[in-house]
Amino acid sequence: MDELRQAIKDAVDAGVTNYKALSSAIAKNHAYVQQFVERGTPRELKQRDEQAIRDIIGGKAPTPPTRSTAFKPLITPGSELVGARDFPIYAAAQGGEGHVIITFDPVEVVKRPAILEGVRDAYGVLLTGSSMEPAYWPGDMALVHPHLPPARDTDVVLFHVPPHSEAEAIIKRLTSFNDKEWRLKQYNPADDFTESRVEWSICHRVVGKYNAR
Repeated sequence: MDELRQAIKDAVDAGVTNYKALSSAIAKNHAYVQQFVERGTPRELKQRDEQAIRDIIGGKAPTPPTRSTAFKPLITPGSELVGARDFPIYAAAQGGEGHVIITFDPVEVVKRPAILEGVRDAYGVLLTGSSMEPAYWPGDMALVHPHLPPARDTDVVLFHVPPHSEAEAIIKRLTSFNDKEWRLKQYNPADDFTESRVEWSICHRVVGKYNAR
């Protein structure tokens, strides 16, 4: 790297290029290469960045990286995607004003998705209604983590009271929240609205879904 630092300095002093142009060529902030040369930070450059800089200070255009055009997807064995058959699926019946009634008597018990492996009280909800189309279609299964904290721009299930045998719920997009209210979004028809955190005090995070079978 010391040899490269000196070569860069010589090229800049000779007016062949400048630090800003070299930094831009490797998609870094404008002072990146200057800090590399004068302060030794970073200690080393990645091989592709080093080659791009050497091409420039050597008077040649940077050599674009070669990419394989073959599609080589990573195949994950099914055994790594699911766990034991202990994951309860609950049904959601359509309620009023875009609400649903979730009955906590499993309609099905399936293999546990890897994203919820080891999560206590995790569950799935068989969705109904069209208010969240096209994110969720009737028959899709929402995968729910009941212990994650609320987070902006996530899908959530809100309950009036802790789930028991059945409970009224809202399944929407949580766009923001404060100490007093949830700001929610639905897609069909498009609507942004708020609900009281006092009235809807239980928030469970949706972490994925299975498409309708």
